[in-house]
Amino acid sequence: MQRPDPARIRALVSLLSDANPRVVDGARKALLELGPKALADLDEAIESSDAKLRGRARLVRDDVRGLVLEGAMRRLGERIDHDERALEEGCVLLARSRDFELDASTVGTALDRLADGLAARLPAVREPEAVARAISRYLGREVGFQGAPRNYYDPDNWFLHLVLERRIGIPISLSAVYLFVARRLGLPLIGIGLPGHFVVRYGAMESGLYLDPFHGGRVLDEAECVRFLEERQVDYDPAHLLPVSDGAILLRMLRNLVQGYRSRGDGSRVQFLLRMRSMLVGEEVSGPELGAGEVDR
Repeated sequence: MQRPDPARIRALVSLLSDANPRVVDGARKALLELGPKALADLDEAIESSDAKLRGRARLVRDDVRGLVLEGAMRRLGERIDHDERALEEGCVLLARSRDFELDASTVGTALDRLADGLAARLPAVREPEAVARAISRYLGREVGFQGAPRNYYDPDNWFLHLVLERRIGIPISLSAVYLFVARRLGLPLIGIGLPGHFVVRYGAMESGLYLDPFHGGRVLDEAECVRFLEERQVDYDPAHLLPVSDGAILLRMLRNLVQGYRSRGDGSRVQFLLRMRSMLVGEEVSGPELGAGEVDR
């Protein structure tokens, strides 16, 4: 593949300040075709003294970044339910939709440290209940992961890098942290998508050991999960306690983010996230599955 000419890229970027809209549109389309190869020059243009160039370069850069993330999500969608690492990568992609320059290795390093801390606190005898309670004590009490005390619907509560930094989140984002830490240690933690509230289960369904990361990792049994649903006037169905695939978890996160930004009136973010969902499922998604204003967790 022929490498792009750096001089041509610089020339295309400079055309973004042209007075002729057709010239600007042509330059924009050419830069989008170049994709990430144009990012460095666009970044430089954003620091220009020319206000018109700065503004247009920023818009094109954001479009290029969006295309980069959409392409990565499409490729990830092809292996999301066949590669244990894909869900974590998907969460990082969502985080990069907020902070594009996020270094994925910083997320991995933070999770590695949590896994090391948990490993040092696991009981010598790996009885399921003892391990579940060790996870609860370490991540919920010692490290301090908790549900967002206020501003629950703030989209920042969904992004993995911010959850790791602030130790707060919503049920599904906190559950993702538990899953990623457990997977590093080979512990059988499983995502369980209760209606309106995500939890994790330790081991097979027969274990009856559920952890609620939103409430400090408290350990629940099956009866408490059923009671939780009844209190919210949800008719219990045994299917509510079945494992959720990694693909379904990532889709649920995207759906929640769509609703979070929709409630804020951020139409451009909503459309971008809908495109990300389309890339993940391999087909066009015209809108979220939930009703307007409703947020699943």
